Amino acid sequence: MRVKLQFWATVLTVVGIVAGVLCKKLLPQYWTDWYIVVLAFYWLVEMVMSFVLERFEPYINQPTLKGKSFMRTYLIAKAVKLVLTLALIVVGIALIGSTKSTEAMVFAGSAVAFYLLHLATETYIVTKKK
Repeated sequence: MRVKLQFWATVLTVVGIVAGVLCKKLLPQYWTDWYIVVLAFYWLVEMVMSFVLERFEPYINQPTLKGKSFMRTYLIAKAVKLVLTLALIVVGIALIGSTKSTEAMVFAGSAVAFYLLHLATETYIVTKKK
């Protein structure tokens, strides 16, 4: 599972880079220099999350306390990721400043979009039957 999570995190990051380059060339009014921070943030969080979940992977399908530990760890990791995303958005908007409201909205929108993409990908990988 760790390799799959890391692979798809890297794929989403590469797709994000390509989308960012296209956005910068075709729609420069929707470009923010903070976009790369969002990509790096999610790639790093996914790498850490994959190592944490790997520890409990052998117990995924066991109806024991260890199986419950995996789901508990997974859900705690999701909650931590959500809190970190909210912190990223708040700090990013504060650093961008209130005078650049369009840039702040683009930053927040890209952070939420990548959160949802990673959430869907992780959920599919973790809950997929072997």
